Amino acid sequence: MAEGRRDERRRFYRGGRRNRPDSKPELKVKQPEMPPVECPYCKKPIFDVSSSLADPSTGLAVHFDCAIARLAEFETLGPNEHMLYIGRGNFAVVEYTDKNQTRFTIKRTVPWEKEGEKYDWRLQMQKRMGI
Repeated sequence: MAEGRRDERRRFYRGGRRNRPDSKPELKVKQPEMPPVECPYCKKPIFDVSSSLADPSTGLAVHFDCAIARLAEFETLGPNEHMLYIGRGNFAVVEYTDKNQTRFTIKRTVPWEKEGEKYDWRLQMQKRMGI
């Protein structure tokens, strides 16, 4: 008998979020995807522009891996030094202080992108994402 009442309560319950008139999901218009951008270093298309960096001289989008490879050509690393991306368009040369490579000291920073620079390809990506 207790179960019967519970089923009855559930069946005739009219409240809740789904019955509200303004709770309908908004339909977003899907914008066309950005055409692939060509990397000036390797001449291959960049399909994921959000993970690319800007070339310091031209401001064009480059693959993250191409940026690291280009940086490795100009930076000489010591035997225990490694190159890390520390964010905001900057890299750092670090030296790990333990064998597990969890603690490190930053030897020097290497700026890659110009600070505060607005790039056209990044602005287009932000517009398409609605940011």
